[in-house]
Amino acid sequence: MTEWFPSSEWLAAYRRALNANEAYRTGSEGWGVDFDGDFLFEITDVPVGETTVGDLPDDLSDPLRENVESLSDDRVEELLAGAPAALEDRMAEREGTERERLAGALLSTPLEETPATTFPALREEYPPDLDDLLDQFERYVHDDTIYAYVDLYDGRCRETDVLEDPSARDPGFGLTGPYAHWKDLLEGTDVMQSIFSENLELDGSTTTILPYNEAAEELGDTAARIESRYLF
Repeated sequence: MTEWFPSSEWLAAYRRALNANEAYRTGSEGWGVDFDGDFLFEITDVPVGETTVGDLPDDLSDPLRENVESLSDDRVEELLAGAPAALEDRMAEREGTERERLAGALLSTPLEETPATTFPALREEYPPDLDDLLDQFERYVHDDTIYAYVDLYDGRCRETDVLEDPSARDPGFGLTGPYAHWKDLLEGTDVMQSIFSENLELDGSTTTILPYNEAAEELGDTAARIESRYLF
């Protein structure tokens, strides 16, 4: 199954893939047993400010356009009666019928602004996958950063979680870098090479990690083997 990156579904797929990886299991035996081996992955520079709903992959944006353009006149009138000011302002900038202006306004809205332009009745018209991802952006993106917690212990990944509250976990290790470099990692860049080149910043003891070098490589290689689709 193909998963959108970044998303909670992708992170859950990563956990399943790690636990199915015999090389990772063997190479990470003992990891975290006498120390905190959990990780916090910080994905910075997630472009939710400059990316509009219409800029998302066609599989996500096209169904929204089709849904809105197929609405009846009565349904459009009903929705616009409850429209917030931010949506009215966006529609005022566009030309065409109310239906066309509504579709154009929704698709031209930056992801970080969607909470201000939508409301429950309108979100019912969003395709389920898009609606879920927009909800995740609202809950999980903090100052253009996504925080993903990964519980690693003695050859297993016991838990993964995308954090609504970045301070909710205090893991022993952190790995931080911009979205573009995480995408490179998923496309096959070696994780240790990314750390040594400072494309990704490691927070934690390098001395502790070095004996588990093969397991560290499998963390990156496993991510690269997931069938991922990129939101940006």
